[in-house]
Amino acid sequence: MTRRRPILWASAALLAVFTYDAVVRPALLGLVELPLVPGGLKVLTLILTLFSVAHAWYSLGGRATAIFFGLSAAISWGYEQVGVMTGLVFGAYHYTDYLGPKLGDVPLLIPLAWFMMIYPSYVTANLIGAGRAEVTGGGVRGLIGLAAISAVVMTAWDLVIDPILSGPSARAWIWETGGPYFGIPIQNYSGWLLTTFSVYLAYRWLARRWAGAAAIESGRAASAVWVLPVAAYGLMLVADLLSGAAPAGLVVIGPVVMGVPLVVAVGRILGPSDRATGDNPDQRSAATELSGPWYRPESDGRS
Repeated sequence: MTRRRPILWASAALLAVFTYDAVVRPALLGLVELPLVPGGLKVLTLILTLFSVAHAWYSLGGRATAIFFGLSAAISWGYEQVGVMTGLVFGAYHYTDYLGPKLGDVPLLIPLAWFMMIYPSYVTANLIGAGRAEVTGGGVRGLIGLAAISAVVMTAWDLVIDPILSGPSARAWIWETGGPYFGIPIQNYSGWLLTTFSVYLAYRWLARRWAGAAAIESGRAASAVWVLPVAAYGLMLVADLLSGAAPAGLVVIGPVVMGVPLVVAVGRILGPSDRATGDNPDQRSAATELSGPWYRPESDGRS
């Protein structure tokens, strides 16, 4: 892992830049004038996407990251394109020009934004469902369960970001028939669950083929590594609420829907090191070391 350590430091630097511009600067607005990172939402999205790619590259390896990113981009773009054309996935909507150039009917920034949060949600969900940040191997039931938890954790973010970016301040996309949740149809969230579950299930199924190959440092050193994507998940919540475009109700909704998985994941990291980080004091295999309500080793006969 020493050879890849510069990638880890690069990911930390990218997260620091995002934190400065999206959290620190808005929080101090009116108290002190701080320079703005040019490019606005598009650049911040790219910065956090690069963070997710870099951290995944360090922690999962290059091959796994390329597959994870490729699956995320292809599947999310496919669902989005079908969704815009038919209204069958998320409800009837269309993108404006706010997010820039498009591939088909979907802005190129959108598949990047999916992976931007798919990776932090993946780590957070692993901690919640299996008690450790990276899970490879295991039975089919555990694989499906963790994919489902990941989809819920990721969709919780859309409960916060969609009312902001589809609201009057941005109008990045327009809901053509409206809906009961800040003008958003409930179908949108079933579409998010379907899309993210598809990405996570596809990646987790492929990741079983290189079970155990992604182990990183153990103990507290690994906790410091894995706290970064969990922090990114929480920082995105804070950034959204500080954006100035969040409807008043999100101040309550956001900390609940994103705060609960965040607190559980942080608790896992701060708990016994072997559960949260993959430390293996008994020299047992990764499959027998995992524990959690949604994970069952293949050998227990319940997959």
